[in-house]
Amino acid sequence: MPIKDNETLYSSVRELCGILSGLGADELAISLRGALVASSLPGEVLGEIGLSLKRIRGHEAYGRVDVRRRVDDAFDYLRKTIGMA
Repeated sequence: MPIKDNETLYSSVRELCGILSGLGADELAISLRGALVASSLPGEVLGEIGLSLKRIRGHEAYGRVDVRRRVDDAFDYLRKTIGMA
């Protein structure tokens, strides 16, 4: 499902944190949760989320369809919103 606004992104990220924790990838989940509260400035939060998502792409959990879909959808949104590659 395409992400259309920050609230949808945050919700998807929270779901992804739960999935990662369930897979035993607690370090990734903690990093992603931390990104959600990194700043009161939305642009900084989006940037931190993007950095955390890049770490997930390098992890074996990214091979799971449910993880990959959420990560890729989030990156699509971040590319459109803040130009993150």
